[in-house]
Amino acid sequence: MSENELDDKHVILKRYKLRVAGAQGATTEISLPPDALAREARRLGIDEREAAKKLIGVWKFNSFHGLHLDFEVKQG
Repeated sequence: MSENELDDKHVILKRYKLRVAGAQGATTEISLPPDALAREARRLGIDEREAAKKLIGVWKFNSFHGLHLDFEVKQG
């Protein structure tokens, strides 16, 4: 198994294009599968229809291969 393969028979794989955005390409955007956001909303006790307004994405990277996206409830 290669370093970036997942050993999980229940994992869902979806591929999305990256989009360069912002002034002078300051950021790169990628879509999230609606099912993934809905699942996190349920896990955090947030209404699924309000999830995009009430949650923020937190990317973790640097000490391992790839990226890990987590969600937190916005403060304030």
